[in-house]
Amino acid sequence: MRRKIFIVLTIIWMIVIFVFSAKEADDSARASNEVGLIIGTIFVPGFEDKSFEEQMEFADMIDHPVRKTAHAMEYAILGFLVIGIIYGLKLRVVWQAIIAWALSTLYAASDEFHQTFVVGRSGELKDVGLDSAGALAGVLVGILIFKMYYNRRAKKKEREQLTE
Repeated sequence: MRRKIFIVLTIIWMIVIFVFSAKEADDSARASNEVGLIIGTIFVPGFEDKSFEEQMEFADMIDHPVRKTAHAMEYAILGFLVIGIIYGLKLRVVWQAIIAWALSTLYAASDEFHQTFVVGRSGELKDVGLDSAGALAGVLVGILIFKMYYNRRAKKKEREQLTE
């Protein structure tokens, strides 16, 4: 059942990534600026008191880090979801991690290729690298979470058997 849920979530997340990548450059830049304004509101004291031009200058200043963080995060989520499908197969955990990372990285490469067909966008090899690093982080976090969960579950089952 877990695998089926993770398959559905993975497909949905891949569609989300595809939709974000299909946005034309101007729409994508607007979305990044909106995130920059939210970050300014949360983390910069007195941000609301600044002029609109100063707020936009801040949003433009952090645009690049916002975009690159978004790349890494969206693929960390994908890596986590893919390891959720693969974890527990009759393979060593290291091979499960490699397969989940490779599948996520292949999707990143295909997504960058897709962006070459979108107005004002381009496919960047360095973005595939960043996406791949994010996917690896998500895979590793996923493995840790699943190991902890299944170890706790096994210990609980063991305790229950001892008390019977």
